[in-house]
Amino acid sequence: MNVKLVAFDLDGTLYTGDKAIKGAVELVEYLQNRCNVVFFTNNSSRLISQIHDKLNRLGFKCALHDVYTSSSAAVAYLRGHHFDNLYVVGSQWFREELMQGGLNVIDDGSAENLVVALDFDFNYTKVAAALAVLLKGGKYVVCNEDRSFPAGDNKLLPGCGAMVGAISAASGRMPDFIAGKPNTYILGKIAEDFGVTRKEMIVVGDSYESDIQMALNYKCRSILIGAKKVKQSTVTVVKDMEELQKYARRALQ
Repeated sequence: MNVKLVAFDLDGTLYTGDKAIKGAVELVEYLQNRCNVVFFTNNSSRLISQIHDKLNRLGFKCALHDVYTSSSAAVAYLRGHHFDNLYVVGSQWFREELMQGGLNVIDDGSAENLVVALDFDFNYTKVAAALAVLLKGGKYVVCNEDRSFPAGDNKLLPGCGAMVGAISAASGRMPDFIAGKPNTYILGKIAEDFGVTRKEMIVVGDSYESDIQMALNYKCRSILIGAKKVKQSTVTVVKDMEELQKYARRALQ
């Protein structure tokens, strides 16, 4: 199998909460000796450097340029399309990531464009300011439309999609661009950064609707961790990390 790069989802695939899944660190190390390994997540509430630090703290040795988040993808998209003067719905860390990227943040509805990430302090005032930006015709860029995310102990919390849903309902507008999965923007950036083609990439994740759908949209191969059966020939299903380790050793000898 001609594999030059493996892209791993994070939460639920390589770790849960603050604990690496058994065998995941060893698998990543095995693959890193044979091809490029990168990591991606729809997490939009943390700096990319914080995700990088967590990976290394859990034992996954990687460089900062190996990590991709929906927030860093949003920053790259905004910069690449010269969309600036932003009203931001999102965490303080996301605001910092935007400003580190050279983008101007404006704290009221006089901003020219809108960008939305997961915001734990979301409120009516923010919806009103976002609405004011969109009514003027500003661009509407979001990190992702995830309805919820796992918070440990089988608990789910509202995701970025909850913020997007409220703003879209108020404005009658859908986002102009979604940076995170299942959109293919992150995979396109990875392919460009590492000089690989879609035929040379494999995506590994635990969500068919998010990780695997992104790979299907991009037309690259993928591996789904879980019991769900799929019909697509480009998708391989493994039961758990142990089975994934065996598959990787057979496919990448």
